[in-house]
Amino acid sequence: MSDKQMEKIIIQINDYKYEIPASWEEVTLEQYIDLDLYREELSPIRLLSILTRLNFDILSNLPCDEFILKVMPMLNWIGENYDVFASRRKREIQIGNYLFDTIIDVGKERLGQKLYMQQLVNNGIKNNVNHCLLIAPVVANYYAPYIHPDKKWNESHIKEFEKMVMKMPMVDAYAEANFFLNGYIVFQKKKK
Repeated sequence: MSDKQMEKIIIQINDYKYEIPASWEEVTLEQYIDLDLYREELSPIRLLSILTRLNFDILSNLPCDEFILKVMPMLNWIGENYDVFASRRKREIQIGNYLFDTIIDVGKERLGQKLYMQQLVNNGIKNNVNHCLLIAPVVANYYAPYIHPDKKWNESHIKEFEKMVMKMPMVDAYAEANFFLNGYIVFQKKKK
């Protein structure tokens, strides 16, 4: 890990301290989705809202000169293009408090998972859904049954598990989702 990735960025807003990502590897899936969805209007206030998870309207009414002058220069990694399709899978992933060996053979998983994946992909294509919005449901679809009390696939349990997936590092979530989506969707690079 480089020194750049090791340093922490801590900011204080009123009486509270917030740790914000110092590299793409520290960005959660939840933060990445917002960065992607708001990429055309990524003002310093919007960026601060995304990285701290604080309400945009509240932040809009606070002085943010210090953020712009002191913190924005440390966020130059946001200007770097990160290829989410190049993320490499790990042997183990952390989702919430759970550590999982990554799934190797999708064919050994449950029929409900396969049908749910097909439904997600078909709805995504039909409704032109942004790819980033498929990541959490795809990962949750495959890992949630492992922590279900009865070790079974259940759609409402999947939805609940997605909340934990949203908090995991985006690089890990994308690597997993891309593995599961391989064969369902052919991805095209975004035009610059």
